[in-house]
Amino acid sequence: MRREKQSRSLSEIRMLAKAYAKENKGRNYLLFLAAVIFVVAFTLIFGIADGKIKAEYEKAMRDAGTEATVCIQDADQTQYHVAESLSYVKAAGRSAGIGGADWNETPVCGIRVLDQTAWEEMIAPACLEVFGKYPRGKQEIMMPVEALERMGITQPKQGMEISLTVDVSLFRSEQDTFHLSGWYTSAAKDVGNRSVGYISEVKYREWGYDLEEKAELWLKTSKYMGWRKTEERLYQDLPVNQTEPGVMLEIKAQNPYAYSAVNELIGGYELAVLGALVIVTGLFFLIYNVMQISMAGDIRQMGLLHTLGMTKRQIRSVYFQQIFKALIPGVLAGTALSIFLLKVCIPRFLEKSYLAHYGEVDRIDLFSPFLLLFAVLLVAAVTLIASGIVIHKVVRMSCVDSLVYTHSKKVRLGEKRKRKWKKRGVAGELVYMAWRNITRYQSRFWMTVLSLFLGMQTFLCAIVIINGADYIHVIENRPDVLIAGEFSEGGQKLGYGIEYRSRDAGEDPMETKGDHFELLYSNDYDEFSPISSKLKEELLNLPEVDKEKSYVMEGAYLLSTTSRKGVSPMDDHYSKNQKEKEGTGYDFDSAMVESVAADVIQILTQEELKSLKSYVEKQDLPIDLRALEEGKGAIILHDHRLSKEQEELAKESVGEPLYFTAMWSKEEREKWLAKTQEEREQEGEAEESRRRGMASEPLNLAGYLDNRAEGVPPLKQTWHGSEGSIYYLMSEKGAEKLPTKKKTLYMELNAKEGQEEELEAQVQELLEEENQRKEQKVILGMDGTETKEAGVFCICKSELLAKASSYIEGNRLVLGCISLLLLAAGFTNYCNVCMTGILERRKELKTMRSLGMTKRQMWKMLMLEGGFYVLIVIGLVLSVGNVVLALICRYMEGKLSYFTAEYPYRWLIFLGAGMLLLSEGILFFMFGRKKQVAKEDLH
Repeated sequence: MRREKQSRSLSEIRMLAKAYAKENKGRNYLLFLAAVIFVVAFTLIFGIADGKIKAEYEKAMRDAGTEATVCIQDADQTQYHVAESLSYVKAAGRSAGIGGADWNETPVCGIRVLDQTAWEEMIAPACLEVFGKYPRGKQEIMMPVEALERMGITQPKQGMEISLTVDVSLFRSEQDTFHLSGWYTSAAKDVGNRSVGYISEVKYREWGYDLEEKAELWLKTSKYMGWRKTEERLYQDLPVNQTEPGVMLEIKAQNPYAYSAVNELIGGYELAVLGALVIVTGLFFLIYNVMQISMAGDIRQMGLLHTLGMTKRQIRSVYFQQIFKALIPGVLAGTALSIFLLKVCIPRFLEKSYLAHYGEVDRIDLFSPFLLLFAVLLVAAVTLIASGIVIHKVVRMSCVDSLVYTHSKKVRLGEKRKRKWKKRGVAGELVYMAWRNITRYQSRFWMTVLSLFLGMQTFLCAIVIINGADYIHVIENRPDVLIAGEFSEGGQKLGYGIEYRSRDAGEDPMETKGDHFELLYSNDYDEFSPISSKLKEELLNLPEVDKEKSYVMEGAYLLSTTSRKGVSPMDDHYSKNQKEKEGTGYDFDSAMVESVAADVIQILTQEELKSLKSYVEKQDLPIDLRALEEGKGAIILHDHRLSKEQEELAKESVGEPLYFTAMWSKEEREKWLAKTQEEREQEGEAEESRRRGMASEPLNLAGYLDNRAEGVPPLKQTWHGSEGSIYYLMSEKGAEKLPTKKKTLYMELNAKEGQEEELEAQVQELLEEENQRKEQKVILGMDGTETKEAGVFCICKSELLAKASSYIEGNRLVLGCISLLLLAAGFTNYCNVCMTGILERRKELKTMRSLGMTKRQMWKMLMLEGGFYVLIVIGLVLSVGNVVLALICRYMEGKLSYFTAEYPYRWLIFLGAGMLLLSEGILFFMFGRKKQVAKEDLH
């Protein structure tokens, strides 16, 4: 009997749920669409963003050849164990470079040794393909495919013998036969553009070394910490070297690849979290507005059931059944559409844009089951919250109150509403009615305005970030043509000065691992100029050149001599207790330290000097600006080379003596090279005396400047980045005291508008003629053989654009998808607000029609309601929204040097017009053609 009663009760509940679903089919249809849009928008926005970050991470990691982003030189066992225990260090591995390996007197690769962690967690994930295993046995070796091909091995096999001569140290080589344990392919190169082969730790110990005693310490750090914070924490947490107390702690860090990818996408994790919350909130309103606007009708319906004696449980069952009949199909449809788009459609468009140069494109999956599950749960949670409010109010209210419920506040007994009656025309009355209609329920009105504002503002913020951070701005900031001198022929064979060819357009093309010895090898004479004065004039006099927007860097290559204290920050083994040798020498322990190879002296322009002065004064840096400006001193510019201890030494070095010495003339150099060793020794003292006569007048060291420091002005530089060279900055007044003529080191040419192609063609023609002239100049090499003078090369902006075109296209596609989804979500929310409001007021609109309102007047009133929403939201965007946009632009400019802020005027107009057109479209959809309405009013 009880079962029959329960069965009858359930069938009645299903019948009621079906009836109410039919009654509310308009609202439920909107709920279905809202659920679809919510799931698709959520999974696609966050899935595409996550996939892009993964793609950028993968590209950066493979290009670098390692997941490690921190390197600590000469680390001992204690430092290794401490680093391993740090919470922000995800992995710690050890490595050591050994030297080059030759096969039949042909250089094939460099040789390194790694511990297990360094291989498994840092190097192996960055390889394109790995075959075999990492060497463990004494005679085992793993080789890069590139090196095997140099040896003529196209089909390698495990265990095959390979005979190599390895440079174990500067004066020691070992010839040995190894067994191939594995091989790999990689996009990265080692020092000198060489690929790397790996030996076992056992072999490394046999050669007299041990990773546990002294090695490079590689760290994979938290993706939420930038390089500055990482370095700061490591300097605080790591102890000094216990094995060699005199060795300073030297930490070189870069941003984790995921950190950089997030910065390029949205500026940083802080803005990413805030953006995610705003997007989730906007999507929350997508569902909530549908439920909240129809809440009054739902409460009245459920109140009637409560009056008829239904229990809370039965009411909940009736209500949830009709809601979930619309929600579940919507969630399922959204899930299917999301999987199809993220698994099939979008990846096909991205294959040519991401990782195509690195292989294994399919490893990056845009689809995330976690994100999909979270979207489904969030839809369910929003619906349950809104439904719970309805059930809660029905149960708490009296039957009478629930039957007549509206969103309006009750008027207390004895309280009278004061209204000012004004005589208005028909148009004025329609305006008044439209305003009263949207503001009738204050809480609903402000919730609707807030949701529309969030949707519009989120879209505009996304547009500003996407347009401002577009990768094309990186290339647009480049000159139309960059011109510089090449490395020497020997330096280029080692891979120096050609690194820019395999780099992204956003990286500095003039950064190199080659020092000035390789740069000037066989070109180390005073007359040599990377860009001759004749070529400079020819380039600047081209009719296509805009001289005001072009740049010429002048300077010189000179031998520098500094006091031991002045150069001490560049000495990793400096100790104040170390005894100082008298006189001038090449060793760091000499009283005056002379450079072995010529150093760069860059002459600052007035604009550069002004910006540098402003920065130094603002940061209160220990730099003698007065000496620099008056030509009495020079600054040493370095690539973040100093440790914390060395920075303290740099403060003490300001004011130390410094002078420069000119190199031999070409004739003197060739005479010296033609002499025998005995003749050179006999003329040693005379030569030293003559060289002192070629020196500049005494100068002072004006300080050290880190070109990677936060806020440092973006100074243009010629070749830099090597740890074996010193880079000086001087003013024009200081250059007058140098014992040589100024040389042209570097040029940037920009064309007059519309003449870029002509300029590139003219420059390339001039450079070709210049290089032909240089090839005809016979120069005696250091080994006595004849060689040619180093040539000149150029980098054209058009070539960079062509190279990056597919990446830019893919980048815009990815970010454009996110923008369109935000736009779709915002417009859907507006449609839901308008359509749900009309559906909820059907009876009210019928009553107004029965009282004499024409369809045309009703159309105008509803259009005015939509117009009021548009005006209010646009007003908020132009006031509060502009402040938000300004803050975001300032934040992004601090994160990305190439960020270009641009106000989205067109998009703002488009959004306003779009909302008005949607209002018209909704009325057309729900009431028919406007002309038909007008005709009906005539009858």
